[in-house]
Amino acid sequence: MKTVAVVLLLFSFDLYIAEKLKCYECQGRNAEYCKGKTTECPDGRSCMTVYEKSGFNHTYHSIEKRCALNLKCNHSMYAYANDDVYYDLAYDCCESDLCNNGTFVVKNRTYPYDGPECPSCSSYDTLEVCKPVTNTICRSKDDHCTILVGLMEKPDGVLTNFSARGCMSNLSCDHEYSQTIGYKMKKIKIQSCWLPELKHQPEHEKEGE
Repeated sequence: MKTVAVVLLLFSFDLYIAEKLKCYECQGRNAEYCKGKTTECPDGRSCMTVYEKSGFNHTYHSIEKRCALNLKCNHSMYAYANDDVYYDLAYDCCESDLCNNGTFVVKNRTYPYDGPECPSCSSYDTLEVCKPVTNTICRSKDDHCTILVGLMEKPDGVLTNFSARGCMSNLSCDHEYSQTIGYKMKKIKIQSCWLPELKHQPEHEKEGE
């Protein structure tokens, strides 16, 4: 009986090892594709692809492939001051071997923009808070107004002091830019998020009046 139990235990262990999910692991900064090593993910995990589209007076695409691990699947985080200064990350997961093998895919092409209004502006080569030139309407009621001032390394590798105000998703406020791929905040002088009053009324609520 002990022999049978040992055999079953070894068989179960071999089956556990064999069932570990294989995923691609790489990072393409300022690139739409990356090809790296394969890795085995812990049991119960997924393969993940992170897409980042960012604008700093030029549009950049970056991509990362990895095991999902501690990151939440199938969601997004973002911030934007205007059409030229923004970032947008999307996290996609899949659950078959080497399924995260694609190229860059544009995510979140359309937004309702039914959130609050935030003062917005952006400026380079300065560590002073920029002066708002207009307001921007946020995507969601949960979006925050934000101020960010610091030293940034853009996806093309250029370092620049940077100041911006605008809208930011709640998740972005919580993660403090640690998950961005293309650009890197080398030093943060000012970082602030706050939830403003909802001044812009969503269209679907206007219809119900």
